[in-house]
Amino acid sequence: MVDTDLKGDTISELPDAVLHQILSFLSTREAARTSVLSTRWRPLWSAVPSLHFYQEEFPRRESLLELVEGAWAARDADVTISTFRLVVSENIDRCYVRRWLENAAERNVEEVEIEVSVGSGDDGSGIVPDYLLRCQSLRSLKLVLPLWKVVFDDGAVGPGSLTTMHLKGIQSCKSSLGTLISSCPVLQELRLEDCYFDLLKITANELKWLTVSRCIFDAYNEVVISTPKLLSFHYTSGKAQGCFIRDMANLVDASIVLFNLSLQNSSVRAWSVSEIFKGLSHASSLTITYLGNQQLSVEEHLQYLPIFLNLKYLRLNILFSRECMEAIAYMLKHMPDLEILVVHNELVWYSIIEEHIWWTSKELTGGMLNRLKEIQLGNFGSSNHETEFIEFLVKNGRIAQDHDGSSLHQK
Repeated sequence: MVDTDLKGDTISELPDAVLHQILSFLSTREAARTSVLSTRWRPLWSAVPSLHFYQEEFPRRESLLELVEGAWAARDADVTISTFRLVVSENIDRCYVRRWLENAAERNVEEVEIEVSVGSGDDGSGIVPDYLLRCQSLRSLKLVLPLWKVVFDDGAVGPGSLTTMHLKGIQSCKSSLGTLISSCPVLQELRLEDCYFDLLKITANELKWLTVSRCIFDAYNEVVISTPKLLSFHYTSGKAQGCFIRDMANLVDASIVLFNLSLQNSSVRAWSVSEIFKGLSHASSLTITYLGNQQLSVEEHLQYLPIFLNLKYLRLNILFSRECMEAIAYMLKHMPDLEILVVHNELVWYSIIEEHIWWTSKELTGGMLNRLKEIQLGNFGSSNHETEFIEFLVKNGRIAQDHDGSSLHQK
């Protein structure tokens, strides 16, 4: 082997701190391979402040486990770790994952990203280490750990520096997750996907971006969200009724997916979906997707709809029918400054699918929709109720029609 400690090797002459920074842009496997370059490089990889492991780089799972274990063993306990990233598609025993997360927390880690399939164990689940959830140096946390649990007690000190948290597949024991979120004083971005909650109360005074996607809740518990500085809110979980949104005066962009809605006069415990709309009433851009079998009804679902004074853009993804026209018209009456309306028909049965997918009209003046400048209708054909809806828009907006390349048959 030719030793590279030769004249002209200016890279090797750089200080250790600079070489550590260079190696931190590589995966840990790639960084470890530089140890064969020379005696100068041999110990460098073991002091790199970031650990990045990707299973795709390893032919066998055992090789990955060996390197991860070796990387932790080669580091002194007092050496700070800035980033710990592990992306694995196969099962890894949860004992390994817990130990690695604890090692990271003990070394004052700043960023953690773990994506691991369900680990083996008695019940196939694990518990996120308490050390990690209390780590004061932690700034960014992403855990994709299906069936793992978060246990966090009232009064516990949370990660005081955490600004970004992304959890996927996590289960919350009782109110643990809400308690954890409330203990993060500078949290600005929160993303919850495919999580399971008995009870969820999000109170975060500095939160600006919130996504709750495909999560499962206890049907008989409320979801309460209080985030006074929130700018962006995306809610695509089934539990819309019973979701109370408060203190969102700064909200700019919001989207919500509604599934089957219980009737307001139903004998089962149900809340009006208007409660969630009240919390979104300050938004300037709003997307509503309704995927329920039951038709959206003014009397049963929208009776207490608030006024959307700031709303400029509205997109409705809905199974369009004659029955829902009344609901849409009722909603538009509560949006006096709306400028752009997009209605996309989520399911249309055609004997022959034609090329008239979008119909667009711009520059509307006067009528109930006197601020409306542009309308986009997606997946619209020429059925009676679709034509009636267009006529409604024409009448209330005094529309100057511009069929933008469309082959819509009736005007």
